[in-house]
Amino acid sequence: MKTGLLFILLLLLIPLVVVVQDLLPPLLPAQERILLLPMLFCFGAMALPLLPALLYALIVGIIQGLILLQVQSGQVELGLVGPIVFYFGWAIFLQMASDATRGIRWEIHAVASGMVTLSLLTGEFLILCAKRGSFPLDSIVLLRITIPAAAALLIAPLLYLLLRSLVSFQTETGLAKLKSPSLDV
Repeated sequence: MKTGLLFILLLLLIPLVVVVQDLLPPLLPAQERILLLPMLFCFGAMALPLLPALLYALIVGIIQGLILLQVQSGQVELGLVGPIVFYFGWAIFLQMASDATRGIRWEIHAVASGMVTLSLLTGEFLILCAKRGSFPLDSIVLLRITIPAAAALLIAPLLYLLLRSLVSFQTETGLAKLKSPSLDV
């Protein structure tokens, strides 16, 4: 599949993923939410070439920022800049990981999804703590950060296999970036 078609497919999946993640029931014991958008982002950031991956990071960052947008007492607590910079940084890192492994691999995608989810929730918590002037770290907060990250680590291979079955992975340059490296010597 050409890069443009893969990019459009990933863009069309963003609203679907956002709706599905909002419709999923919360997990026990602390009503944690499963975040599917970081998993989809990791796939796109590793599957696309650098410039489309950065554009994809911008779009996902804006959507994530709008999801997280909070206003308390007339002050914006979580805005758009943080998620955009966050996803840009991860897009560059995931591009390097994809280049180092000669393509996207399911295990790299799973670990990256867990790390992106963990760092997203940790960053959100730290920004809210800084804005509110308190640091209420307890077991509930730790569960609300670690359980979605662990869920992302477990669900990401399923998302990877689903996306891989939907599309053929040929890029415009003719390089099979998404194919796993062969073990031939």
